[in-house]
Amino acid sequence: MNRFRLLLLAVAGAPMVIYAQPVRVSTAVTDASAAVPPPKYQSAFADYKPSVDSPVSPDKLWIQANQEVSGEPEHGAHGGSSMQMTPTPSDSAKPASAPVVDPHKGHDMKKKGQ
Repeated sequence: MNRFRLLLLAVAGAPMVIYAQPVRVSTAVTDASAAVPPPKYQSAFADYKPSVDSPVSPDKLWIQANQEVSGEPEHGAHGGSSMQMTPTPSDSAKPASAPVVDPHKGHDMKKKGQ
């Protein structure tokens, strides 16, 4: 069994040892007067195209993109500019004179250190 393990290790480890060997490159110059083309310089900015400034401010573009993705009008479920939630069918059964319930009731709204 021990010989089997050594054989298995040798077979599995041989490719790793072969690839780990350094590649030998000959640096000997065979013809010192050989013609060599001059190095070409190509700027990284050769194909640069400046961006076109949009006439619309970035925050308006962001809001417009979010509206397109969500498919909802501005303020979605907020019901216009008010922060009141839209009534649900169960809310319509309540009498009109019912007091407005604070949605943050029972929440600790203080931050650390205050």
